[in-house]
Amino acid sequence: MTNYGFVHLEYGGQHRDHSLQVLTKLRRQLADGSNRFVLAIVDNARSAGGEALRDTEFEDGFLIAGDNSNREFTGWDKGIAALLARGGEPDAWIFSNDTIARTHAWSEGRVAGFSSEIRRLGVHPGPWLFGEINDFPRSTMTPLGPLLEWVSTYCFAMNANLRRQLGTLSPGNELLDSLVYDSFEPEHRLFRDSVDEAYVDFVSAWLIKDESDPSRQRRFKWDHEWHKASPLCAENFDDLRMKARCVLTESMLSVRARQLGADIRSPYDARNARAHIRSSLQLVADKLWEKFLLRRLRLERS
Repeated sequence: MTNYGFVHLEYGGQHRDHSLQVLTKLRRQLADGSNRFVLAIVDNARSAGGEALRDTEFEDGFLIAGDNSNREFTGWDKGIAALLARGGEPDAWIFSNDTIARTHAWSEGRVAGFSSEIRRLGVHPGPWLFGEINDFPRSTMTPLGPLLEWVSTYCFAMNANLRRQLGTLSPGNELLDSLVYDSFEPEHRLFRDSVDEAYVDFVSAWLIKDESDPSRQRRFKWDHEWHKASPLCAENFDDLRMKARCVLTESMLSVRARQLGADIRSPYDARNARAHIRSSLQLVADKLWEKFLLRRLRLERS
């Protein structure tokens, strides 16, 4: 028997139904005999309150108010604490946010591939972190150490071994605040001088529009921007600052996991020629399906 703990982060409930559709598909793929599931939905738009979740797939589900001080990461930590307070530690944790409904779409094949790897990792007693992997163009120095690639955190998983060693997903607001400026000043940008310049340039290419360097995105392999990317100014500084702290947290989570000896895995990993071809085809199929499904979802919402 495996106990799975789902912690889903939202900001308001407008995307909850579509998010639950994805989480329900994952739950069904992981269902096997006596496996148990519990779901905590953390609403970072709430400061208080909560209730039981009326969902037949997650009979033990519940909704709680979150902690938006480091956005999704402190919200997930609030969900972890709530699950632990209600019982023992799950064998495997699955974390998601409402991006799975807003800017991603999941075909049946994608759900099956994601779930099958979690099941495979479930019997591995060592610490592990699982999710889609992104890579830097070259080795990059994060504030906690060098990194070649990182796990995307809109939907990812880890086992209890790693969760206990990490303690919290957020590295702490004090550390994060020491890496970014507190307020807008024309002579500086977002990150303090202590943060590696190459890392700052890479993150800024996705986060901040800069018309003076039109080749920057291409150099850093971004084929898209953050949906709220804009030139840095006094009006949007606070929003970009908070997002920069989340980007720092996401990349440093992979560094922290690696430093704790975790195996870091992707649903598209392969270690031999046949598996490499199969995983490459699956990646292409998933991305094509994502474009198709997102187009259909947008039509349904309009």
